[in-house]
Amino acid sequence: MLTGGMASSGEGALRQSEFDKRLNALSPGRNIAVALSGGPDSLALLLHAARWAKRRKGASVLALTVDHGLRAEAAKEAARAGAQARALGVSHRILKWQGKKPSHGIQAAAREARYALMAAACRKAGIGDLLLAHHLEDQAETFLLRLARGSGVDGLSAMAAARDYDGQAPRLRLLRPLLDVPRARLAAGVAKAGLTPAQDPSNEDERYERVRLRRALPQLAEIGLDAATLARSAERMARAREALDGEAARFMSLHGLQTDWGSALIEREALAAAPDEIALRVLARLGRTVGGGAFPPRDEALRAILDAVRAGGLGRGRTLSGCKFADKGRHVAVTRELAAARGAAPLALSPGDEGVWDGRFRVFLGEAPARRGGYRVDLLGPEGLKTLRAAGVALPDVPSQVLAAMPALFAGKRLIAAPFGEAAVGIGRGKVKFRAIPVR
Repeated sequence: MLTGGMASSGEGALRQSEFDKRLNALSPGRNIAVALSGGPDSLALLLHAARWAKRRKGASVLALTVDHGLRAEAAKEAARAGAQARALGVSHRILKWQGKKPSHGIQAAAREARYALMAAACRKAGIGDLLLAHHLEDQAETFLLRLARGSGVDGLSAMAAARDYDGQAPRLRLLRPLLDVPRARLAAGVAKAGLTPAQDPSNEDERYERVRLRRALPQLAEIGLDAATLARSAERMARAREALDGEAARFMSLHGLQTDWGSALIEREALAAAPDEIALRVLARLGRTVGGGAFPPRDEALRAILDAVRAGGLGRGRTLSGCKFADKGRHVAVTRELAAARGAAPLALSPGDEGVWDGRFRVFLGEAPARRGGYRVDLLGPEGLKTLRAAGVALPDVPSQVLAAMPALFAGKRLIAAPFGEAAVGIGRGKVKFRAIPVR
């Protein structure tokens, strides 16, 4: 949601008091990070964030610049951003995107890599809030991009001023205090401070859809579709999304059940009778939670599952986003596919650590003997089930495929704990806690 009233581009440079009001409304911690590309928008954000921190005892700012390595000039530009940060009295880190780059969808891949690198850096530094420089025109451009792709309410909703990055611990929020501020006001503030921003040539490359839409905004403004109007529409869509999400959550509480085994059940007749938008949202929530994904499944794929439910059944079941949707008595059961769970990355833990495995389970390791190499959470698998049976652990009355797709704690190759009640093999009862991530 927007953090203040719409600002016009004729108001001049953003005043520090205006920025402070916007940022304080988001309740940031004392230690914050700023995503810094060195361009005018992120430089304006850093300038105001540095001033904000200087007025607060014990506050600090860390600037983070990602070197994607996609252009020869990238390393020099990252170094220049660091010099700008230090000139403002701000600590700075350059994060490099390593590895092979994709040949298609490079902008999306770079964005995902950028967020992942900055999130890891924030958590390592004990920072819970990462500030991003998205502004009014960014909001409008995103709305148009998604409109061109035929997005529904969710896609057309405004970028949030504050949201959790990934739901993992420790918590990290993405804060956007400039969403209602026009680009021109940010550029004016940078110029007034005597700073020279970098210019990314990709921002002028018309091969990218966002660049083409950006250049179309002045023409759209002439017929009443200016950035502020588009951003208002996005905000109203966000309000509609919030209301629909509330209804979906209420429906789930009345007709659904999430199990301790990372699966879920939903009453088939109630699902078939629900309005399309609510039924599809419920299926999306279940697919995202049980599948451990950051994003819900595609609308067209969810529609096919809903149509099958309404037509009388799912037959042998449908697979989607690493999940299986199948009939189970009066319910539709949603379970994690074992083949998909095999691709989950191991989670390294030391005693006292907590983390999320496969996007589905939060695991806490309490007191445990210190060991070189620590412990890891990995897929239990069919082999792990055999080990538990041989150890005399009572397994719940749940299909083996569901249990095998669950996590377990290992020391090297040795299985030492599983999430079945208080059962543990090797380090004592209650030392490890496995909790399924709630439906989200």
